[in-house]
Amino acid sequence: RIKSHSPSLYLEHLHASTMKTSSWIISLILAINNCAVVSAFISPQHVHKPRANVLPSTSQLQVATASPQITQADLASLSEKGYVVIDNFLPRDLVDDLRDDILNLRSEGAFKEAKIGQDSTNELNTNIRIAETCFLGRNRPELLKLGENSIRDRSGGLYDILDCLCDSLSDLSMKDSATPLDRSLNELLYAYYPEGGFYRRHRDAIPNSASVLRKYSLLLYLNRDGWSPDKDAGQLRMHLDGGGDECPPGVQPNFLDVDPLGGTLVLFKSEAMPHEVLNTMSERFALVGWFNRPVSASDIANLGEGGNLVQVGMMAVALALVTVGVTTILGQ
Repeated sequence: RIKSHSPSLYLEHLHASTMKTSSWIISLILAINNCAVVSAFISPQHVHKPRANVLPSTSQLQVATASPQITQADLASLSEKGYVVIDNFLPRDLVDDLRDDILNLRSEGAFKEAKIGQDSTNELNTNIRIAETCFLGRNRPELLKLGENSIRDRSGGLYDILDCLCDSLSDLSMKDSATPLDRSLNELLYAYYPEGGFYRRHRDAIPNSASVLRKYSLLLYLNRDGWSPDKDAGQLRMHLDGGGDECPPGVQPNFLDVDPLGGTLVLFKSEAMPHEVLNTMSERFALVGWFNRPVSASDIANLGEGGNLVQVGMMAVALALVTVGVTTILGQ
């Protein structure tokens, strides 16, 4: 369970650990306590609105019961090996509906060319990545204006399934590190790779950046039935050599390739698993996400060392109000 702390209580910790961080951050947190500057940083769609405590209908209970679930054996594998691959996590009809959702959003202009890098270095680089992305989330106005009853939003749909998955992973995180996950900071996007698309080796959680909050990475493949590893390619390659963005010198390559078959779910520890998307020979559809832990005072101190004061301030806001997602902070 996430305990709620007032911004003023964090101020003492921040003052001790962020002496090199500009004093405006402290003023920012104090102002938040008086609700004076929230609107300057947080747009209405990012403000958390508690759901009414309404009992679900019989039909909703039936949908929830049939919702895809991760098993204890899968969670144990993730904890011990750092990754888990779950075949047929989603049924074929739901995979097809979500792929149609991607095609519809692309036709409406909701996708953008994917960038690489963290924080202020986020940039377009087609030597490292060729793909398109569309950021998702409940109550995003740019998506709601395209339709309010999508397969994502409806009861038992994508968001409900991922909320259940997040709860299971939060329990695992508590067990492994005594740190829960913070659902309000999770990130979620659709990823579309055209024929010839790829994403070279990289990590999802980079020290001294906002991405350090990422605890578990999620990949959920939405490709058509009959995907061929040989003809269509586009495998996920997870590197197990202990390196970062490159294989360590003198170490033999060691990797696991996963075919992106529709309905397959891949989870791995964000900070420990370099990975890449191999060149695709067909259109490739996926859901990508990160389940994030709460912000701590030390995160703000470490990020402050990098000198990006805007992002330090945004991290301070997230620490105080827990309303700003990491995607917003990164500005991807």
